[in-house]
Amino acid sequence: MRMVRESLSHGSHPVAGLRTTGAVRHAAGMRLALSLSLSLSIVAAACRPPAPRCPPGAPAAAAPAAIAPAAPTSPLTAERRAWWESVRAAKAPPAGTAAATLLPELEAMLAATDPTVRDGLGYEVLAAWLQAPAILDDAAARGLRDRLVARTAAPIVAGDAVFARSFAALVLSVVAAREVAHPAWSAAELDAQIAAAVAYAGRETDLRGYTGAAGWAHAAAHTADWVKFLARHPALTRAQATRLLGAITALAARAHGARFSHGEDERMAAAVRAVARRDLLDDAALDAWLAAVAAPLVAGWPDPFDPLVYATQRNARDLLVSCFVALSFDDSPGAARALARLTAAMKA
Repeated sequence: MRMVRESLSHGSHPVAGLRTTGAVRHAAGMRLALSLSLSLSIVAAACRPPAPRCPPGAPAAAAPAAIAPAAPTSPLTAERRAWWESVRAAKAPPAGTAAATLLPELEAMLAATDPTVRDGLGYEVLAAWLQAPAILDDAAARGLRDRLVARTAAPIVAGDAVFARSFAALVLSVVAAREVAHPAWSAAELDAQIAAAVAYAGRETDLRGYTGAAGWAHAAAHTADWVKFLARHPALTRAQATRLLGAITALAARAHGARFSHGEDERMAAAVRAVARRDLLDDAALDAWLAAVAAPLVAGWPDPFDPLVYATQRNARDLLVSCFVALSFDDSPGAARALARLTAAMKA
């Protein structure tokens, strides 16, 4: 894992950002305590009268079919790969070469099933250049942004195609981080980016984490990273904050059939924390969001057992657990308000 990924704290590695053993132990203890509390809530909910087993308005979905592991492929020849490795090491395009002219090749790398090309070259070079406006100017960054958004809006095709969509979302999180550091978007551009992130969160169905030889797909985690940085935009409005939380609901409480097990809950909780820190939402708005996330749990234990419903319940529970931990370590007024509402919802 290279420094550019760690510095942004949103790489595909599921434990990116954890630094101290003591903090990890403390978080694990809190996670276990809340896990037990929420497990009791599920048992209690099972005794209630039957209720709809999916969140209100959630589309019916079948468990996803198994996807054959991808065989790593690369769009690069060995000679071209060595050239790109030298570019990555230099942290800049060769003298006399405009970065914008190399973007199409980098964008193609994001769809590769070879993780050393997709993650190690395509993502890392783009992330480094996006953090250096002197290398990639605003016009080039906007063009890249719009092309990657188009990828996330393309038809959902099963299999290897997920890498192009998911890594588009990951790079878009870096685009958003650049914008937060040097705001240049119009209000309409910010709103369009939020709409794109919300739309992708609600439509992606290939939500695998680690895929094997092809590495990390991790669309849910990457989309959460995108939401997290958009939430930090200084011009964010209350309505936009509400929509960003809705994107997280779509990932965690939608009946898509995927069972998250590669740290997605922590990445989603980081996005929730970023929204909460803005302190734009009142108690009623926070309560409404918590109710939407908890809807699969309130529905009660699926009887007869339904793997789709169970996966949705566990994803929702894990998100609430990770939100409790993330918000507990944040002393900002907005995070404190969100933690208080989460605690009240648990006690209720």
